[in-house]
Amino acid sequence: MRLSRKIEKLTTGEAWSSAVDAYYRLSRSLTVPQLLKGLDQSEFERLRVKYGVEGETKAWQKYVDEKRWLRLAIEQAQELHLDRRRPSRILDLGSGAGYFLYVCKRLGHDGFGLDLDWPALYFETFKLLGLRRVIWHIDPYVPLPAFPARFDLVTAFAICFNAHETDHVWGPKEWQFFLDNLEKNVLKPGGEVFLSLNPEPYGHYTPELRDFFLQRGARIDRQKIWLKFQGFEF
Repeated sequence: MRLSRKIEKLTTGEAWSSAVDAYYRLSRSLTVPQLLKGLDQSEFERLRVKYGVEGETKAWQKYVDEKRWLRLAIEQAQELHLDRRRPSRILDLGSGAGYFLYVCKRLGHDGFGLDLDWPALYFETFKLLGLRRVIWHIDPYVPLPAFPARFDLVTAFAICFNAHETDHVWGPKEWQFFLDNLEKNVLKPGGEVFLSLNPEPYGHYTPELRDFFLQRGARIDRQKIWLKFQGFEF
């Protein structure tokens, strides 16, 4: 590494942040074999035989590769610092096969999923992993269902509920209703939201939508959007 880059990392605090990340990843290391220990491996094989499609990398059948998706889920949890947080209640929208929520569970968090009732693979993996979810279709200007308790964190990875790849992709008005509903009815005071948008023909968001998220106090890194309500400062 060049000397100028080392100095930059020291002056910006990046070196300290990297050291903290390394500490937690060592002290609370989590590996795929650890996650799979205690689970019925024959059930994963049964799901691969039942649902797997050789060479499939895009459609839902890809989720029969539990090792691949558990590795990604570990990275997602670490990026959100869930390996160092106090136990939290987490709602994952579009929870899919549940691998992210399973990592959350193993880190001591209380996770809950929300998704459609299709494909059946998701029902079976949730059962195998010992997770909970509610069946719900997210529509614009429609509140989310009532939950027994509020959440510390709401996550949504590779979002499709915003009418992804259609002529009706959500704009500021739809997102405003959605975020207001989360703040008023779903999140605890000071709760956080993490969004990861899929790309559209124009990019992950229009300039107008980017400005909207920034005005809501978001931190944006390409497709990733972090928000925290009620006075949080990044």
